[in-house]
Amino acid sequence: MAIPLEGMMQSSFGLALKSMRADLGLSQLGLAEALGSTQRHISFLETGRSRPSPSFVIRLATDLSLSLLQRAALFDAAGMQNPYRRRDFGTAELTELLDSLERRVLRHWPFAGFVLDEDWTVLRANAAGHALFAMFGGETANTRASLFEVMFSPAFRENVLNWDDVSMMFYFRLQAAAIQAPKLAALLDRERAAGTFAHVPERIAEGGEGGPVLPIVFRGPGGVPLRMTSMSAHLGSVREAAIEGLEIELMIPVDENSEAMLLAAGQ
Repeated sequence: MAIPLEGMMQSSFGLALKSMRADLGLSQLGLAEALGSTQRHISFLETGRSRPSPSFVIRLATDLSLSLLQRAALFDAAGMQNPYRRRDFGTAELTELLDSLERRVLRHWPFAGFVLDEDWTVLRANAAGHALFAMFGGETANTRASLFEVMFSPAFRENVLNWDDVSMMFYFRLQAAAIQAPKLAALLDRERAAGTFAHVPERIAEGGEGGPVLPIVFRGPGGVPLRMTSMSAHLGSVREAAIEGLEIELMIPVDENSEAMLLAAGQ
């Protein structure tokens, strides 16, 4: 028996609403209270017994802390005109944006710099960034390399002198990023299963003191340690779901010796 188009839209919206609610960690009652609605109304929407009104979908988009991608999914599932877009990075407009970030930001940064998508795929890198990847067997020139894969590669780990401490920092940063990035969440689960982060609870229990920033200490030329940290930035006034998760990652030396060595090496 054919399913009416209206029923398909309702079912699609119900699934989208239930998925969004799960992402937010809300019960039906919790979502209802946040929106000034009722649990019965939320249940009817999720099961397809009721169809969402435009005003309800707009309240979801404005009253809850949703990503652009989540908002776009709700508008699409409700069959409403979608004010948000999610295009491929291969489109001319997004390619122009990435080229602009490389030309106006990365090229002026004297150390390694990258533009990453929400999955930590390297979309653009400056010359120092390419050189840094090459140190660990990574390639960014002809492929979209994964910063995640490089960070957890044997070559990278073997050259980080304070791996146990740095990996704990990576773990919590990845945990936060994975909430909005299913692919990153899967990679994080893979490393958890492999025991990469088994030491984290013990390191937390040990406590310890340190400076305000935990540097990554690399084994540099001649065995001299290089101490670096990073700074990330996001674009403001974003209207495109595809670029909502973009990060500009800039590596920063934390002492003068590291700065001098990196500048001399062009990294």
